Amino acid sequence: MRFRTGLVVGGVIGFLVARRLTERHPEDARPPGIRQAMARHPSTSRLAGQGRRLAERATWKSTEAIQRARANLQRRMEPDVDDLPLN
Repeated sequence: MRFRTGLVVGGVIGFLVARRLTERHPEDARPPGIRQAMARHPSTSRLAGQGRRLAERATWKSTEAIQRARANLQRRMEPDVDDLPLN
């Protein structure tokens, strides 16, 4: 029951945070021409490229961490010679 409660509470909190982060603020509203000019700027594309590379590297690192954890768990699950009964 605690798992389900935690799952529901975490889902609600995640939804509220995501909704809060995605809402538009009036002071952030820029005219379309300014947004297009900012998108064409070379530093913007360079920053976006760095962000993509960072996200890709984080994806690979998390995948490697999951694989290491899985291998560690599988290694632990194998019976060791010392764990076998000698009867």
